[in-house]
Amino acid sequence: MKRFLAFILIALLLLLGCRQPRTATDPAALYHGAIEPDKVNLFFLAVGQGDACLLAFPTGERIMVDTGPFEARDKLVDQLHALGVDKLDAIFVTHGHADHTGNLMTLVRRFDVPRVYYGGHEGDYSDLLTKVHRRGVTCAALLCGSTFAYGDALLTVLSPLQNRAYDDLNGASAVLRLTYGANAALFMADATVQAEEYMLFHYHREDLAANVLKVGHHGSSSSSSLRFLKVVSPALAVVSVGRNNEYGHPTAEVLLRLSLAGARILRTDEAPAVQITLDGREVRVVE
Repeated sequence: MKRFLAFILIALLLLLGCRQPRTATDPAALYHGAIEPDKVNLFFLAVGQGDACLLAFPTGERIMVDTGPFEARDKLVDQLHALGVDKLDAIFVTHGHADHTGNLMTLVRRFDVPRVYYGGHEGDYSDLLTKVHRRGVTCAALLCGSTFAYGDALLTVLSPLQNRAYDDLNGASAVLRLTYGANAALFMADATVQAEEYMLFHYHREDLAANVLKVGHHGSSSSSSLRFLKVVSPALAVVSVGRNNEYGHPTAEVLLRLSLAGARILRTDEAPAVQITLDGREVRVVE
């Protein structure tokens, strides 16, 4: 009997030793929970130093907010496939910088995208939008106050405000606010303190409040003023950032401000995936 048990133990050890463990970069391992169909799912995808967020709605619609840098294209596509995404209903690009637009053409080619919405001016994107349009995709500018409904979820453009002058493309990023029941998520793109001040002056507090904050400009000190954070009052703050990036993002200053505002900080350089669900009442981090 002892010999038999010893044989079974050795066989199990050999079997386990032969199995290939899933690494932190294996998309199938990252998204084993996948999309929760009865909730709004926010997936802040790991694309290094850039932004790429998938929004999956209970209606079955899937949209992207920004597309990450070009060098992350294979990783981005693998993550979307691991989530079962084979079609995107729309892509929102917040401004013309390459760490947000780098995979726009890749996604248009591979995911049957009918519509692209863009922040700023068409000229900010060089000839990228022209190439997208040639593939039969409808391209339209994001205007402040525009709304997009996905079932009971509503996506609203809060910035850039009309009749305001912005110092650069970052400041003029399209800022989006998603509401679903009592839940809200605020996507700040690369918006600067200047843009935050304009919004604080223009909107009521309740128009900016959000359970989830996609932190502006990867945690740069030129964004996320303490005054703005206290108005938004996020429970969760997501920093989309590359590991050991040359810019030193997120800065210690911004991390301190987020902590003072009472936010739990989630970073794409520390977690292989950040998934947050909204059910209209509560917000939950999928861990």
